[in-house]
Amino acid sequence: MLREFERLYKEDQYHTRKWAKHYTKKEYLKINKRLQEKVNKFIKGSKLKNSRDYFIAAMIFQHGFNIPSSKKSLRYAGLAVQRGYKKGKWLIASATDRLLQLQGKPQKFGTQVVNMKAKRPKLYKLNPKTTDKERKEYGLPTLKELKKYYGIK
Repeated sequence: MLREFERLYKEDQYHTRKWAKHYTKKEYLKINKRLQEKVNKFIKGSKLKNSRDYFIAAMIFQHGFNIPSSKKSLRYAGLAVQRGYKKGKWLIASATDRLLQLQGKPQKFGTQVVNMKAKRPKLYKLNPKTTDKERKEYGLPTLKELKKYYGIK
């Protein structure tokens, strides 16, 4: 049987996949807020036990789409990687980009897209100084591959 924290992660992923077609942004953020409250209880109770728990916390905060939750996402993604969850490096990049986007600054890695529901999504403004080598260090594909993945020319 899955631990409760793993269930929170599965619930987060389920709602994130359904969001575009089944929820308004307001409805989705209400669901995410509830999940964040549960994560915060785990944190306050010192119940994050391993690197994956820190990754799960980071992922749920990442989906809050506001500056405080993005800062928490970045913090917990970093802790996950420090504790050995190497697959979490891409989440550090994504959380960094989301935080920069929310602050109105160009993203660094190219993980954030605007107009996801549109036929032609666009890459959020990007700092052109970031190299594909840097992206690879965080487990990301090249910028060209990211654009292809999102269907951006």
